Amino acid sequence: MLKTDIAFKSDINKGFLPFITAFMVFLASITFATAMIGNDLTSDWNKRMSNNITIQVLPDIKNKNPNKEIEDRIKNITLILKQTPGIKSSHAMTLNETTELLKPWLGEIGKNKLDIPLPRIITVETSDVIPLNIRALTEEIKNYSNLITIETYESWMNEFSKTISALQTLLGLIIILILSTTAITIAYATKSGLIANKNVIEIMHMVGAHNKYISKHFSNQMMELSVYGGIVGYIIACITITIIKTFAGNINGGIISNFNFSSNIYWYILLIPLIAGIISKITAVITVNKTLNKMV
Repeated sequence: MLKTDIAFKSDINKGFLPFITAFMVFLASITFATAMIGNDLTSDWNKRMSNNITIQVLPDIKNKNPNKEIEDRIKNITLILKQTPGIKSSHAMTLNETTELLKPWLGEIGKNKLDIPLPRIITVETSDVIPLNIRALTEEIKNYSNLITIETYESWMNEFSKTISALQTLLGLIIILILSTTAITIAYATKSGLIANKNVIEIMHMVGAHNKYISKHFSNQMMELSVYGGIVGYIIACITITIIKTFAGNINGGIISNFNFSSNIYWYILLIPLIAGIISKITAVITVNKTLNKMV
């Protein structure tokens, strides 16, 4: 508690100012946490996808026995991958794995239900030590067959990163808007408090108190109320993030279930109530000085 020697009437702000500050800090903290999660999510996906390549082997429908032909091509591609520097491992999905992958869309696939050849997938993990010449590999595979496509995820990740960056920029603007609204609210509450204490301030002027002395004590009182509300907003934000973190950890499948929310996020969002406290102090001092100068 900040000590003040002046008995200001602060009843007008005791409920309003902490409540509105807590609400604003809560909103800004959740917005900031969302931006951080998006940044960590992008980094996590970059790490997981940068060393992965997917090769899709399409069936040759003109062939009399497309299933056998595609199996032969998969074996030859696997041999090419084993001989390629920079390839750590590869796995060709079996026909059963392919049907399981398509089950959510096509249901149970059997010879009597869907008598068409299915494309096959080969997942490739590249080496962290030996660089892979993706252009040379793509050219070699294309020369072998034009019914094979290679997906490196680079273009997809670039688009994903751009989307996350745009979202983070928008969230940053929202945080600035929230903090600006907080400053305006504090200025309004401070001015209202000064008007409510006009008689006290006039008496202090009569006994020789300077505006600097009055400003110091009144702005400290406003900052104390704002800091109190900021702490409450921060605690509520931490509880909300913990609930979301627990809920996300219980999700089976999807990109969120494989992502671990960083525990440092609680320390980072602590910046929000600290910034709110600084804004409240600066705003209160400026507002008090301007209002007192008009009173004199």
